[in-house]
Amino acid sequence: MAKAKDTVTVRLPGEHRAVSWSGGAFAGDPELVSTAQGLAAIAAQVEVAPPGGYATAGADSRQGAMVAMLGAARGRGIVVEDDPELWEGIIDPDADDGGEIIH
Repeated sequence: MAKAKDTVTVRLPGEHRAVSWSGGAFAGDPELVSTAQGLAAIAAQVEVAPPGGYATAGADSRQGAMVAMLGAARGRGIVVEDDPELWEGIIDPDADDGGEIIH
């Protein structure tokens, strides 16, 4: 069984759909999995909220996977894990210097 720190899950409230990542692999709702994999493959810049910044999608880290899955959820996703570490280093595009790190 994967440790909590090795996984991350995004669910869509009001729907019976979710996508998870563990050890480099996405699983769950087929549409969300496919979209998350695509965003991760191209290292897409995805707006994430909260905290209102953006980050790079990927499949090699929990944060990158979280970003890919939030992108797949198109602004409707909720991260299941309560882990502040997932949000470290998110970029605030509205910062005066054009790219201040939020956390």
